[in-house]
Amino acid sequence: MKFGLLLHPERGIDALFDEARAADRQGYDSIWLSDHLMEWRGEPGPKLPLDSFTIMTALGAVTTRTRLAWAMLNLNFRTPAVLAKMLATLDQVTRGRVICTVGAGWFKDEYEAYDLLFVEDHDERIAQAREAITLIRDLWTHPAPERVSFEGRYYTVRNLAFTPAPYQKPHPPIWFGGDSDVTQAVVRDIADGWVMLRTSAERLTAALQSSSWPRRPMTLVRNSRIVLGDTRGEALETVARLVEHYRGAQAMPASLEEFVERFIVGTREECLRQIAAIEASGVNYLRLAFEEPPHQEQVAQELIQVARFEPAPAAGN
Repeated sequence: MKFGLLLHPERGIDALFDEARAADRQGYDSIWLSDHLMEWRGEPGPKLPLDSFTIMTALGAVTTRTRLAWAMLNLNFRTPAVLAKMLATLDQVTRGRVICTVGAGWFKDEYEAYDLLFVEDHDERIAQAREAITLIRDLWTHPAPERVSFEGRYYTVRNLAFTPAPYQKPHPPIWFGGDSDVTQAVVRDIADGWVMLRTSAERLTAALQSSSWPRRPMTLVRNSRIVLGDTRGEALETVARLVEHYRGAQAMPASLEEFVERFIVGTREECLRQIAAIEASGVNYLRLAFEEPPHQEQVAQELIQVARFEPAPAAGN
């Protein structure tokens, strides 16, 4: 199991950089930023959202080990060839730390406000994303002096001598986000990873047991939170406080019971067993979010290094 960390630009630039540097030091495999052009959780203000690619490039310069990812990088904000160049350049600058975590987008308001084409039909929007990923991968695997020509339904390039080649070979891993059947098909056919948003354990099991599921290595990402305590009661008290204090925050459950049902809560041993159960379901990557920086440090010290190298303790031990 590997662990990524969703960053919090809303805390301010200095806090954001501190959060990323800490993740780099603490052993988190990756740091993630959301990619939106407009605020989608309430009334807009003058400060947010920041441009995620610009910020991630800056974070790449102040970290040395952790990989760089997005939740999710919108394939419609930049043309595929330009996005391929941006990602390959960042991959070179960071010596191979880019994960191409992409999605088809959904927030229509920001498309209209920024004069971007929004494909209304979900399945067609996923087809457009499939074509974009295919083109990006073709460019990465056929850099100059080769020339690439591509004639698709949505995108076209002609006689393109693509540069730079990415640092990672054959290319940075491509992880696609979403839950629908057509999203699963894209993951199955052309991706290296699947970032699940609301996919249930039962649906994941069905996908993995399908005869059409690929046998190549695949990163399967689930979003989660972890709350640790010296006792289970202490952990539950922390959960109750978080639910009350951060009510309305992104993905924050409305009740203690919902939090415990959805996320990882308990003592160190209980959390390790829960992580092991998640891993047994097929998930091999957890993208975590913490409302408070001390919890990020606590989980790094007590769980992340341990979860990598030790088997989970048996129940009752």
